Amino acid sequence: MGEIKDNLQSREMQLFDMFGEPPQFTVHEMMMILRSGVFLKYAAAVVVLLAAFDTDGYRQAGMPLHANVLLWVICVAGFITFYTGILLAWVALAPGGRVVRVLRAVPNVISMALVTVLVVSLAVPYTGTALSWQVVLQLFPYNVVLSYTFETLLFLFILPQANTALGLDLYGRKQQGPEKPASAAVAGPVSTQPELAEQTAGKSADGLNGTAVVVLSGHAFRLDQLHYVKSEEHYLRISAGGSELTLRGRLADLLAQMPQDAGLQPHRSWWVARNTVTGLKRCGQSDVLLLADGCEVPVARGRRAQVREILRGWQIEGK
Repeated sequence: MGEIKDNLQSREMQLFDMFGEPPQFTVHEMMMILRSGVFLKYAAAVVVLLAAFDTDGYRQAGMPLHANVLLWVICVAGFITFYTGILLAWVALAPGGRVVRVLRAVPNVISMALVTVLVVSLAVPYTGTALSWQVVLQLFPYNVVLSYTFETLLFLFILPQANTALGLDLYGRKQQGPEKPASAAVAGPVSTQPELAEQTAGKSADGLNGTAVVVLSGHAFRLDQLHYVKSEEHYLRISAGGSELTLRGRLADLLAQMPQDAGLQPHRSWWVARNTVTGLKRCGQSDVLLLADGCEVPVARGRRAQVREILRGWQIEGK
């Protein structure tokens, strides 16, 4: 089980075929995409189209409209669930290196075979057709072509939109170009690495004048606007100004640029700015930092004494 967990956390999946550039993503990225508004709207549109065109002819066979819509909701949700499960299993169990590659046809065909059986069985009470291999095999080729068409539209048009909206890096640096995610406005203009090194070198928390910056994945952030940074697998969730942005990166890259006394690291997955910490409280057997926006940040047990000492130096009282 430990090896499977390590594979899920450290490996990346690359899906490829003849259409478009193959996206490469981690499990964390995949879950972010599945929860994104862009993807959910597309899934809803697919349900509407399947019902509107009476796919497989179930309404013509006597199925009411509301039952038909529910059937396709279950169909789309089932396909996404099976598809995701197959990818997770592939990432965890497939031999190979850090990047695991698979043809899109593999999860598509397997998922559609399972979904076809599911849909036919759910339609039996309305169509009067018994569930049999003959019926499943009759519908299966058409369903595969239909699912592959919708999947290709997803990869060509929807996935790039989700990639941009979430600030991911599914296609390498080629797609970032001059256009940045909407949240990147918080970061301000991006400068070159040598310039940024000069701006941040030798500055302390008392000497910050609003011009000190740090760079993460090509985005420059004003240090006085950073609230906290949380590490999530290969990504950093950055709270800056009034927005959050998720970027590929390591917390160590951030810490290497931080001026002395600009903040603290209460946990190996967190960095918190000094000006956003409002207090400390005991929570069971551990401590949590209280931030100005109401967020509570865990304090690792091994760092409790160090964090309390730092807060005393900042004249912040604990509870």
